[in-house]
Amino acid sequence: MTAGGNARAQSLPWNLVALDDVAARGSGHTPNKKREDYWNGSIPWVSLKDTFRLDQGLVSKTTETITRMGLANSSAVVHPMGSVILLRDAGIGKSAVLGADMAVSQHFMAWSCGPRLDNWYLYYYLQYVKPELERISNGSTIKTIGLEYFRQLEIPLPATEEQHLIAEALRGIDDLIVTLERMRAKKREIKQGVMQQLLTGRTRLPGFAEPWELKRIGDLLAYEQPGRYLVSSTEYSDVGTPVLTAGKTFILGRTTERCGIYNAVPVIIFDDFTTASKLVTFPFKAKSSAMKILSARSGVNLRFAYERMQLIDYSVVDHKRRWIAEYSKIEVEVPDDVEQRAIASVLDDVDAEVNKLEARLAKVRAVKTGLMQQLLTGRTRLPTKVSAG
Repeated sequence: MTAGGNARAQSLPWNLVALDDVAARGSGHTPNKKREDYWNGSIPWVSLKDTFRLDQGLVSKTTETITRMGLANSSAVVHPMGSVILLRDAGIGKSAVLGADMAVSQHFMAWSCGPRLDNWYLYYYLQYVKPELERISNGSTIKTIGLEYFRQLEIPLPATEEQHLIAEALRGIDDLIVTLERMRAKKREIKQGVMQQLLTGRTRLPGFAEPWELKRIGDLLAYEQPGRYLVSSTEYSDVGTPVLTAGKTFILGRTTERCGIYNAVPVIIFDDFTTASKLVTFPFKAKSSAMKILSARSGVNLRFAYERMQLIDYSVVDHKRRWIAEYSKIEVEVPDDVEQRAIASVLDDVDAEVNKLEARLAKVRAVKTGLMQQLLTGRTRLPTKVSAG
């Protein structure tokens, strides 16, 4: 990627050129935050608050905007629509194409591409080398890539027509990914609606009319302490039994320890401090003694109980254990076991649709990764008018 990469240049079908020779490089700045008249203006301003908008192609909105006065009294500049931006610290390597004229903070580099460089080709090339950007970054607290690196940055440069074709092929894959993501989001919305209706009895499935009973969560689920299933070492490996937490991470790693594996699945794991929970269908070991392992009591469908727990509005305001003293005493209305199973079956069907989309998304993303590797290294060439003639 940098000047002097002769071995790499020899392995490519295209010449390496300095990015500064084919694009105008710029950066940005943050106007004085204490000046209200510098903010909430008409100029979109890309900042770290917009990190979630990056790596999705076009960025058309920003969290914050600045005024003409803020622009004039800072080192910020307006980069033209179509410029390619790259985050060089605090989320390093994330990139996007500007969907309008925008300013950026000092955390970004920006390139306005000249006639020899297709902006979308540059975007996908930066996406392709993102792991390398992460690797070369430095800094003990906040990793960053210095300006000198970008002054020396070189990229392979096919003919402009081939650049366009490469970018079009990859944008086509991205369009499919966006479509699948929207379908997945819609399915998840449907599931949430179904849960709200069926798990609360607002809507009943055909054939069910018996009244529901008010029961405590502790009447539905028995608990077990995780002591005998705790992992001895947190030196995790890539193989072995999953080590779980009820939090967002869920699978912390894997262990080769053979003793103390919980096998009586399915169960629910419950964080006694945060009340977060996960449904587990495979053998596991636990990380924290604050976890409760919950199993279904007689006449209770575990899937129904788990999904009903997800609808409980419970605010955690202090740090203490909650299952025994509070959470298990929460009361909810529940149907008989036959209706519980029927409701759980409906939710299983919705989940199956979501899982199909997840699997398809994973395949398409894998195809995109492979296609980027082939097209952006020249291993696979797309036919152009010049090559066809």
